[in-house]
Amino acid sequence: TVTTIVMAKRAKRESRPHLFSGGILIASGVMYLRLAGLVTLFNRSLIQTLGLPFLLLAATGMIVGWIWARVPDATSGAVAREFEPKNPLELRAAFMFGALFLAMLVSTHLVVTYLGKAGAYSLGVLMGVTDVDPFIMGMTESAGRGAPLSVASAAILIAAASNNLAKGVYAFWLCDRRTGVQSMAFLALLALAGLAPLLW
Repeated sequence: TVTTIVMAKRAKRESRPHLFSGGILIASGVMYLRLAGLVTLFNRSLIQTLGLPFLLLAATGMIVGWIWARVPDATSGAVAREFEPKNPLELRAAFMFGALFLAMLVSTHLVVTYLGKAGAYSLGVLMGVTDVDPFIMGMTESAGRGAPLSVASAAILIAAASNNLAKGVYAFWLCDRRTGVQSMAFLALLALAGLAPLLW
């Protein structure tokens, strides 16, 4: 989500709609690999259900994004570097993520216990607007205990699809018009593809 916002703001200053909308789609494809890694680490039973859909969605996002980013734009040449990454091991970020994870773990447990399947799905939609990682990690803890594996799997797919749709909206409003429309279209299609496994 942060990558999409950073690229969308940069795209507004450049005339490179294919490059930036393709890059945003690649980042969303990589998200599915990251989610697969998280699920694998915390709940091996869940990855048996989600592994294949996550790999297919990741491959689709990255391959289509890479091909689209290579389509020539009106402006060509290298894009100047403007961003210097911060230290990813900052303690403040680690503590904030830990607190968010704990709050999400408690929230997920309460929602699954008292609101059941509909609650888990609704929370997935809401969490997709921000960062899905704490919700997904909470679901991996609840899966097979407080929530059936099928409900946890569906909630995770819904959260990821909601996150893609939210990123599409962010890109549409933050980018220049052409890049925003292309990004919104790609991410909406990826969100729909992410919900397709729910049909079976």
